[in-house]
Amino acid sequence: MTTTTKALILMIETHHIPAAQQAYNVLHDSILGLEIKPGQSVSEKEISTRIGVSRQPVREAFIRLSHEGLLNIRPQIGTFVTRLNVSHISEAAFIRVALECAAVRESIQKATKADIKKLYRIIESHQRANEDGDFDQVYIHDSAFHIKLFEISGYPGVWKMVNQARSHMARLRSLSVVNMTYSVARSMEYHTQILTYIEKGDGEAASLSMKNHIESNVAYMERLIEEMPDYFET
Repeated sequence: MTTTTKALILMIETHHIPAAQQAYNVLHDSILGLEIKPGQSVSEKEISTRIGVSRQPVREAFIRLSHEGLLNIRPQIGTFVTRLNVSHISEAAFIRVALECAAVRESIQKATKADIKKLYRIIESHQRANEDGDFDQVYIHDSAFHIKLFEISGYPGVWKMVNQARSHMARLRSLSVVNMTYSVARSMEYHTQILTYIEKGDGEAASLSMKNHIESNVAYMERLIEEMPDYFET
């Protein structure tokens, strides 16, 4: 089942969601999952027909995705999925390191035993999803770990900024399904390491581990640029 098919089923089940949000969800997931490839053109008419909404909410979704850097709207020419911008991904990594390392340090002082147990359960769910090859759930549990750290830190609202930065990095994972299992396993190693340091009360070590976790994506990007140069804007 493709990402778009899943999204369409979800829309049917949650018809109360505004049409513009429905259109955004479908397009956002299709772009991040590379069902719609970098550089590929998209049209309001095609998308509105595919998901069964008028063109106005699709236009709103296009504008929102353009502001997030995922679509390039060129008047009189067309709308295109942006290529992976190396500068944007590097900036996203910079933002994530600054905010998520700060959240980790805050969590050292505030994490309860219940919080620690919850984080371990998230890692276990992450592991099961990886073993099952359910990469949609893998991404959900990966995000859940980071979201929980912001909740523990006392700054849950910061996640919105981090999640937007993650959008630029998410497509990196989708570019190489062959290496997905290894990538997920490595991510879980970092999560386990971060949590271990939080339990020990070692804020510097936990922060450094988070920094290495995030910056490993940049190293991965450099290899992918060589393998798939047409998908990148350098």
